[in-house]
Amino acid sequence: MVKVERFLNYVAGTVILLGMMFLVTFDVIGRFLFNRPIHGATEITEFMMVGLLYFTLAHTQALKAHINVEIFTLHYSPRTRLVADLITYFLGLFIFAFITWQGFKSALDAWRIQEVTFGLLELPLFPAKVLVPIGSLILCLRFILDIAEGWRKLARKEIS
Repeated sequence: MVKVERFLNYVAGTVILLGMMFLVTFDVIGRFLFNRPIHGATEITEFMMVGLLYFTLAHTQALKAHINVEIFTLHYSPRTRLVADLITYFLGLFIFAFITWQGFKSALDAWRIQEVTFGLLELPLFPAKVLVPIGSLILCLRFILDIAEGWRKLARKEIS
């Protein structure tokens, strides 16, 4: 699981982000120097942002690096903090399982009807729509691992 998370994070952080940077840079250069922008650059960048976001979620969760508001939990005991984390993981699992399910349905519908973007280029929406459930599914698996680890710590009374 860790290898999949790292791989998707690598793809997002290098391939997608560098691709976005080059695409936008060449679009700006083409627009201002040659009066020839790259048609569809905005739509392609939007698609890439979907992958950038959803491919990094699970790895960020594995590092416990998501934004965490600690105004109340700082005063909790470590055991209570772990219980609060477990509740949060269950809620995250529920929400992202729903996003995964609906994302797959939406991607399948986009594939079936050959849904395309509006604009100068008619780009298929399926590739971007399939990135959402893939990233969400990996995040769900991460939540399951985090829940199992938390239950193990509670059962062994590792945290007082």
